[in-house]
Amino acid sequence: MLHGREEELQALSGLVSDTRRGQGRALVLRGEAGIGKTALLRRAVAEAGSAVRVVGCSGVQTELPLAFGGLHQLLHQLLSPAARPAA
Repeated sequence: MLHGREEELQALSGLVSDTRRGQGRALVLRGEAGIGKTALLRRAVAEAGSAVRVVGCSGVQTELPLAFGGLHQLLHQLLSPAARPAA
């Protein structure tokens, strides 16, 4: 259980419910290291199960100058294997 995170858990549950009903949603989770962001995300992914497709990315300081780097990370996951450029 994530104690003291009821507000965040409720928001995540609403996001998952809306997505199951076909309402596109996105989530940006920011904060200092060690505050439980990953635990919250894992909980949301577990709640979503196989009912929705979950994609994500994480930024790193060295990629800051790269325009649309995060968007590239997200969209690359959605390409079929045949459409992906060779690595």
